[in-house]
Amino acid sequence: MGVQIVSKNSENGVLDEKVGTDSIGTNLGFDPAGLGVLDAFVASFSMIIVSEIGDETFIIAALMAMRHPKSTVLSGALAALFVMTVLSTGLGRIVPNLISRKHTNSAATVLYAFFGLRLLYIAWRADTKGSQKKEMEEVEEKLETGQGKTYYRRFLTRFCTPIFLESFILTFLAEWGDRSQIATIALATHKNAVGVAVGAIIGHTICTSLAVVGGSMLAAKISQRTVAAIGGFLFLGFSLSSYFYPPL
Repeated sequence: MGVQIVSKNSENGVLDEKVGTDSIGTNLGFDPAGLGVLDAFVASFSMIIVSEIGDETFIIAALMAMRHPKSTVLSGALAALFVMTVLSTGLGRIVPNLISRKHTNSAATVLYAFFGLRLLYIAWRADTKGSQKKEMEEVEEKLETGQGKTYYRRFLTRFCTPIFLESFILTFLAEWGDRSQIATIALATHKNAVGVAVGAIIGHTICTSLAVVGGSMLAAKISQRTVAAIGGFLFLGFSLSSYFYPPL
């Protein structure tokens, strides 16, 4: 229950209008109950879990961990994902300053619906074993050809180990423009930025750690059809929530 602040007019002794601390907190952008942070955390965390398990970044970490020290691969991949999460959250906070909150919420609603329907379509058409095997082969080919070996990489190897840098660059490139990155930006436009960032970081940490520990065996056993179906319904839930409960 919010505390009431009462001010007294020094000239006529009349008590001014009562102002609740709850309303002050709301006007300043704080959520007294912390529900905004929790809501953003749960949405971001669940979105990352269903988007990243079995995804390209997951397979990259799994395959690299089979050939190189697990701790180095994990630290490189997580560093890339943490940087990407902070950038995505920042973009999500900048967009509402350029476009009205009503329009950003409408765009987020459409985006969630698109991702949800697309994932359900993928689940419906998925050849579970064939599609997962094909994706693993494509990622393995990228690792064999050394994608990401550029002038900048050669420059940075002076400061980082080649394995760490390879894990960082491959993960960053695979995540850039991925649905989880775009969804993180969309979530940050109308939910608490701290909750979105923390939820995404913890989700990425869990998924990537599972990939490094479990290796390709874990990736091969995951049903992409099931993961895609769960993700599709989750994104549709986000879309409905954004439509019926828009931010004030």
